[in-house]
Amino acid sequence: MSLVLQGVVVSAVVAACLLYSAWRLASLKLRLRSLDALEHLPRALKGTWVATLRQRTFAQLAGGCSGCAAGGGLTPGAPARPTRTPGAPRR
Repeated sequence: MSLVLQGVVVSAVVAACLLYSAWRLASLKLRLRSLDALEHLPRALKGTWVATLRQRTFAQLAGGCSGCAAGGGLTPGAPARPTRTPGAPRR
């Protein structure tokens, strides 16, 4: 593998990791704004992944903090997560 090709591949991987990290750390409002900006892309470039990301972002907005059953964090019929370890001494 030539050094130029290796540099291009490494640069592409680093850029992909940077975009992924920025997306995960961004607020939901910023994610929706960036998806709105992507709406101006031609239909051939955006495909269905923009619509999929939009649906997932809206689902996260509607889900709450998932601290209770209403937040979507627990499946129906699953036991609640314990808040304390049973054998732990009290503080």
